[in-house]
Amino acid sequence: MASTLTRTLVLVAIFSVVLASSHLLTHDGKPVEALHSKPSTVDEITGHSGALLSGVQDWFASFATMADMPKEERLRLLKEENEWLNSFVMWIFPDGIREQIPHFWQTWLRCWILCALVYFGIGAVWSYYIYFCFGDKLFAPDTMPAFKDVAEQIRVSNIAMPLYSMLPTLTEYAAEKGWTCAYPRVANVGLPAYVLYFFLYMASVEFGVYWMHRLLHDIKWAYRFLHYDHHKYNKEHTLSPFAGLAFHPIDGILQAVPYTWTLFYCPMHFLTHEILLFATGVWTANIHDCLHARVWPVMGAGYHTIHHTTYKHNYGHYFVFMDWLMGTLHTPEQYEADKEARGLSKLIPTTAAAAPQMPAIAAGGSGGKKQQ
Repeated sequence: MASTLTRTLVLVAIFSVVLASSHLLTHDGKPVEALHSKPSTVDEITGHSGALLSGVQDWFASFATMADMPKEERLRLLKEENEWLNSFVMWIFPDGIREQIPHFWQTWLRCWILCALVYFGIGAVWSYYIYFCFGDKLFAPDTMPAFKDVAEQIRVSNIAMPLYSMLPTLTEYAAEKGWTCAYPRVANVGLPAYVLYFFLYMASVEFGVYWMHRLLHDIKWAYRFLHYDHHKYNKEHTLSPFAGLAFHPIDGILQAVPYTWTLFYCPMHFLTHEILLFATGVWTANIHDCLHARVWPVMGAGYHTIHHTTYKHNYGHYFVFMDWLMGTLHTPEQYEADKEARGLSKLIPTTAAAAPQMPAIAAGGSGGKKQQ
């Protein structure tokens, strides 16, 4: 545990230094003219390094053609963009009703409806192809989920979706109020800074999702009252693309909240943030189909299926790096080797002391036992 804490603190320190450095390189959103003041004593001492830093800053600033946009204008653009997104859904309501619904609740309705469309659309298409079109090639006999398990996953997801939708709604509200570091146009920071901040944002999300997920396992009451609803599906034949959003509502929000809290300290293009947040709906369908795609370093379904059967590996989001750094990574290849070793151990006499220690496998299907 001490080693894990040390690695975590080192990662936080590295991220903080890189984020602070990125602010320095990109002028932290200040107009370029403000930085062309009399050279400081530090610049005089550092000489060439100071000139190099100034050159890099000027290069970043040359792409940020809208860096000096007033805050009021940025917030106006954010709200207009969110109203435009609402229009994609609100047209289904009569004008008289739509005009009576406040902007905040229009946003919530839009998020709920789009979340449902992504969930059912992706889940249905994905299931059709992997089960009905190619099921005989992709799955061994009796390894596809039963209809009752899929129906249960759809029921749980539908109960949770209205509450899931409150997270992006509150995030939009915070952005429109100017409480976050979100910006409406790529030109506010420039393309190079956009790319830099994108990778910093995703690094923070990966870190946050990993630890949020892991704590939902390590804290026993959190697992019992929140995360167990998702881990009822603890075998290959009980998982399906529709299990991707089958969480207790608070559990689902907690695992997505790193997308929101990162906005409070890392600049991020707001529309990109929203696309990424909804892309998790596609991603969760993918990682619950039990098909190992072998695309390193992506933590796909092969890894996540192991998580549902061992309970103590592969907590990460999109990539394997956090699990690798924290010592919780277990690859599908390792898992298959362990299964083979367990099979061989039944044929080879061995003492209890010499018996290999293998990951504990949870028993049962959708009514499987809780994490010990």
